[in-house]
Amino acid sequence: MEFSVLGPIDVTVNGRSLELSGARARAVLATLIVHANHVIAAEQLLDELWPLQPADKALASLQVRLSELRKALRSVADTPDADRLSTRPPGYLLRVSPAELDSCRFTELTAKAAGAMAGGNPAAALHHFDEALRLWRGPALAGIDAPSVRTEAGRLEELRLAALEARAEALLECGKLGDAIVELETLTAAHPLRERLWSLRMLALYRASRQADALRAYRDLRAILADELAIEPGPALRDLHTAILRQDPDLDHPGARFPAGQDASQAGKGQRAAPFPVPQTRYALTDDGAHIAYQVLGQGDGDLMFVPGLMSHLDLLWEDADTAGFFQRLATLGRLILFDKRDTGLSDRAVGDLSLKERMADLRAVMRAAGSARAALFGYSEGAPMSILFTATYPEQVTALILGSAAARWFPAPDYPCGEATVEMYESLRDIAAHRWGQGDSIEWYLPSRAADPRARELFARFERLAVTPGAFLRMTAMIREIDVRAALPAIRVPTLVIQRLGDRITPPFHGRYLAERIPGARYFEQLGDHSLRFAGGGDRDALLREIASFLASVPPRKKAGS
Repeated sequence: MEFSVLGPIDVTVNGRSLELSGARARAVLATLIVHANHVIAAEQLLDELWPLQPADKALASLQVRLSELRKALRSVADTPDADRLSTRPPGYLLRVSPAELDSCRFTELTAKAAGAMAGGNPAAALHHFDEALRLWRGPALAGIDAPSVRTEAGRLEELRLAALEARAEALLECGKLGDAIVELETLTAAHPLRERLWSLRMLALYRASRQADALRAYRDLRAILADELAIEPGPALRDLHTAILRQDPDLDHPGARFPAGQDASQAGKGQRAAPFPVPQTRYALTDDGAHIAYQVLGQGDGDLMFVPGLMSHLDLLWEDADTAGFFQRLATLGRLILFDKRDTGLSDRAVGDLSLKERMADLRAVMRAAGSARAALFGYSEGAPMSILFTATYPEQVTALILGSAAARWFPAPDYPCGEATVEMYESLRDIAAHRWGQGDSIEWYLPSRAADPRARELFARFERLAVTPGAFLRMTAMIREIDVRAALPAIRVPTLVIQRLGDRITPPFHGRYLAERIPGARYFEQLGDHSLRFAGGGDRDALLREIASFLASVPPRKKAGS
């Protein structure tokens, strides 16, 4: 069965479309698909689709449409599937696997394209972008007027535009200047306020020996922005304009990129990141006598503490340029504190299994040793539940909370329909640890967009061997089965940013969206990419770091006691 939302709503099996009786049934189906694998309350369906009708009549209409949908779904199924659309208090659940939904295939293909671009293969990236964009049959969820459907349609349209921008860049990198110019002229006409498109158009014209046309394009954009918004073009476009005027030789290089934002070497607040020496490793002593390795780098008014996932090794962070660049840029946003948890990297091994609460004591010990009274916590992957629990338990020590590739729990439960893919991931990682540890096979889960790169796999293999032993990894993954911090989410009272990658195989989007919906006032940032945040090829790291910088800049200063 295939569910199509990249255009008018459609459900097909072997080319046979689902037959629906009218627009209202299609609207119910669209709303269920938008909330696929989540229970959507009957009350929400009534509010969105029958807002002006009396409750009894609206409920009767909803029941009729649901009955029609169940009948229609069974009519096109290969086998009768009574559980495809089921009643789950307080509402209904539609089960859709990622492979069945065209928007999920789209994000998977664009993540592959981003990985190919980062790996220096724009031709492969162009192929993946073309394959992804061919899935679109028109405006997303066309013709459906319901609040949550409109929101999802807007999100999908934004992802399509981002893919079109990235495809245009791939055309430039492939030297297909004529195709790029034609494409970008059309796109800038349709989306005249997107500066990224104009910067690519100017660069394409300049490389095609059309300097005057490139400068004219800048004047056109400047006039549009002045007329419609009374603003000037952004700093990056102004820099590109200056470079074209002086015929900067760097513009002719196939790798030259001038996005409407910062380049890969720029810090989150717009300043170029200065090189850092490898920070000194120190040890914090815990109350039970364990030694926890930590490093401190950068400077600023606030502290930012990175809480790692299952695998960590402080020394290895600085051997890989991608990883070093990620943490160096974080260190421009404040004083960055890094540490290896017990059983990982340079820290002592645990004498037995430790709960999250027990492991929180190690985090407090590192904060004390680093002289940090309060810090923003950046909980990544398995480090996120500990950060959530720490924030709820010690709110006076936390100024803000960032959750990346995060989950409140990883395994499905009756009230947590995260999908069976978690079980596959869990069993696969345990099999790797038991039989193939140190060969780099975990890259298939953490960074699949780079899995075909022999050098990336080699680096992952070394990271596996040095970051954690197979036995420790198996013990910690067993602990993950028991993690569930959902009860702590309403207690979070600090500014929170949830970062979700759409191609994340370990922590799919359900988890991040769940966190953002249940942490009061949480800010949600979603982008293409893999589970691993620190590698440039795993997603748009520049956009990610800009979002983190913007979030931290928005956090109000904590009042001192007595003020």
